[in-house]
Amino acid sequence: MPLLTVCRCSAYNLLWLLRGLLVTLAVATHAVATTAVGTDNDMVGLDNYFSESWSTVDGLPHNTVNAIAQTPDGYLWFATWEGVARFNGRRFDIFDRSAQTGLPDSGIRTLNVAANGDLLAAGARGGIARVSGHQWQSYPPLGVLINKALVDSQQRLWLATEGGGVVLQLPDGSRRQFTEDNGLPANAAHSLFEDDLGQIWVGTMAGLALIDNSLALSQPFKDQLSLPVFAVAANSQQQLLIGTERGLYQLNEQQQLILLLADVPVATLLPEASGELWIGTVDRGLIRLFHTKLEQLSIEQGLPNNRVLALFRDKERSLWVGTNGGVFRLRDAPFTTYTNEHGLADNYVRTVLSDQADCVYVGSSRGLDQICNGTIRNIDLSSHANGQSVLSLALGQQQSLWIGTYTDGLLHYANGEVVAHYRSEDGLAANEVRAILPRPDGSVLVGTSQGLTLIQQGKLTTPVAASSLPSPFIMTLHQTGDGRVFIGSGAGVSIWHNNQIRQLDFSVLDQAEYAFGFMEDPEAGILWMTTDRGLVAFDLTNEQLALVGRNHGMPFDKLFQLVIDKQQHFWISTNRGVLRLARQQALDVIYGLRDQINYELFGESDGMASAQANGGSSPAASLHSDGSVWVATSVGASKVQPARLHSFSAVIPPVVLEKLIVDGKQFLPEQTIQLAAGTSRIELEYAGLGFIMPQRIRYRTRLDGFEQDWAVRGNQTNVQYTNLAPGHYRFNVAASYPDGGWSPAATVSFSIAPYLWQRPLFQLLVLLVLIVLVSSTVRWRLGSLKRSELKLKLQVAEKTAELAALARLDSLTGLANRRAFDEAMQ
Repeated sequence: MPLLTVCRCSAYNLLWLLRGLLVTLAVATHAVATTAVGTDNDMVGLDNYFSESWSTVDGLPHNTVNAIAQTPDGYLWFATWEGVARFNGRRFDIFDRSAQTGLPDSGIRTLNVAANGDLLAAGARGGIARVSGHQWQSYPPLGVLINKALVDSQQRLWLATEGGGVVLQLPDGSRRQFTEDNGLPANAAHSLFEDDLGQIWVGTMAGLALIDNSLALSQPFKDQLSLPVFAVAANSQQQLLIGTERGLYQLNEQQQLILLLADVPVATLLPEASGELWIGTVDRGLIRLFHTKLEQLSIEQGLPNNRVLALFRDKERSLWVGTNGGVFRLRDAPFTTYTNEHGLADNYVRTVLSDQADCVYVGSSRGLDQICNGTIRNIDLSSHANGQSVLSLALGQQQSLWIGTYTDGLLHYANGEVVAHYRSEDGLAANEVRAILPRPDGSVLVGTSQGLTLIQQGKLTTPVAASSLPSPFIMTLHQTGDGRVFIGSGAGVSIWHNNQIRQLDFSVLDQAEYAFGFMEDPEAGILWMTTDRGLVAFDLTNEQLALVGRNHGMPFDKLFQLVIDKQQHFWISTNRGVLRLARQQALDVIYGLRDQINYELFGESDGMASAQANGGSSPAASLHSDGSVWVATSVGASKVQPARLHSFSAVIPPVVLEKLIVDGKQFLPEQTIQLAAGTSRIELEYAGLGFIMPQRIRYRTRLDGFEQDWAVRGNQTNVQYTNLAPGHYRFNVAASYPDGGWSPAATVSFSIAPYLWQRPLFQLLVLLVLIVLVSSTVRWRLGSLKRSELKLKLQVAEKTAELAALARLDSLTGLANRRAFDEAMQ
């Protein structure tokens, strides 16, 4: 949702606001010596806030939001009639009546965060539950609707009920009840508030009650205040504020009740330390009161519903509003957008131009506006331009302005009037003027849909024949210091110099054709060109071309206009948002020093009414004298102040682990987790709990036991590991905004058990068995060899003896032969 326009009130609303303002003026006059903490000018107007809303369409269980709280871990919690919704900036998780919560009914009326960070939720059927981390603990129900829960400074639990009065639950579990029987104005109690003295104020359907430190009950304003009291709070001076069915009261230093706002049914209050007071009403929407200034937001200005039940300021200073139509949020945003609701002639803005002083010119499809310090003034061109559709702008001499139109040619505007008007019948190439180039010699070069026209001393000539251009459809013009004129068209870029025309060869640049804009970078000697294939760099010295495109990490092909801010970043408008990237990174890419480029993409969630920026006109973006960057979009003129971006990154978003899923089974990440052998797939889900720019929170992870260094995950909110070896692991995740510091890591430890054969003892036993087997085998083998040796010796001996006998006997007779006889004779 775009920025809001504040309080275009009906006659009825105007009457009660005026009446309330008169009362407020009287109070301010009475209390000026004690309550003044600033001036009305200190307050940022509501129309400078960016608004968003969420409903059941976005995941809320019910559109009536009764209470809002934030726990120390960073989660936002919303109480509805269909459960408690926990919000991480991207997703709602619902907790209703279930075994997990132990609640007797899903209807939740009140939320309270205790000193130890636990969340207390209570509501229908007297259900009470406490949330600590991921664990829920329920308490015996009261049996009656609980409207408000309060944990006081002594850690005692107070419960305001619908029909049962006020119940005090003591730390020992005992309860004490305060009803009409012992002095409560009515048994229907709606609000509880602890003052700086530790006393409890109770708002009931019949007035206000006080329970002091001795638990004595009284009605200090019984005669003055017998109205239904729905809200009690205290301002920064600790003065009591009482919201009733018929108005807002304040208790002054003299303990007197003063009517601050009359005839306004007050449902909830949120005082700020700055002195602002936010008032949620029963049927009048949201009101902000600051000294003598009243502002209102209602359905007409984008509030989902006029019944406001809850107000909450989170850690990042966003204001959350619970209504009968969902959750509404007001916050500061990087971009501010001016639309026709703020006074622009039309939302479809084609061109923006800074006058390099205090003002910015905005050309749209229905005319021309001048924005000076936030004030919009329409410049009437109706007497010269029938359609008043403005396509291009340029500053002329003596702060004059050249205005190119869609159907009515070129206008020269000076001293509050059109001093010259050039059309096709006057010699202009065409009445559709998309680019204007005032030159140092006083001449003006005009780019039209049918070619170029040169205006010099009131005379119109054609400096370059349309046939000499690759395309006569001219969208951008630029002249360098040496007199070269660059002409961007629908078929590339031409250079006109010394009456010669030549075309640059874009064929090697991923077939780029359309040239939408030029930006000279004198320090680098580069002319940057935004094209339909990325960012082209033209070296003004050697005329070499280089492309920074999709292959280098750019997300889109078509880039419309480039602006270099004072912090040396490029801002580039596109059809799908505005890119921001470091100028040095782009230079490093074209010089071959790096392969990929990092960027940020800004869109609707950053304050733009539409992410679609417009191109094909000149200039489609502009750097203002205060350092802000202005962009022409399809819904208004959007501006961003780059110097303020650090304030969005200064907050470090806390990070939480939400889920650990192992082979399809979910574990709470706060448990000590032992995983079975054979675990194959582990998935971890995490979230950075930042709500200003949740889409651009960056993450890094590290799995100790598997990884040595951090792995950068970008905006990825989950990580998976497969087939991890058995062992002990610790997962770490940290979050940060772009250019901001890293949060402390959220961690979870888990162990994967080994199979039996993977256990060290088993492996030791196997080793011992192997040693025994090998030893036994070796011993058996050695024994076998010895036995073989003995057997061989016996066989040799036997053979030897046998041969000896054969040598002494005759083989036929068996008698001793001649050898045996000779041996015997010797």
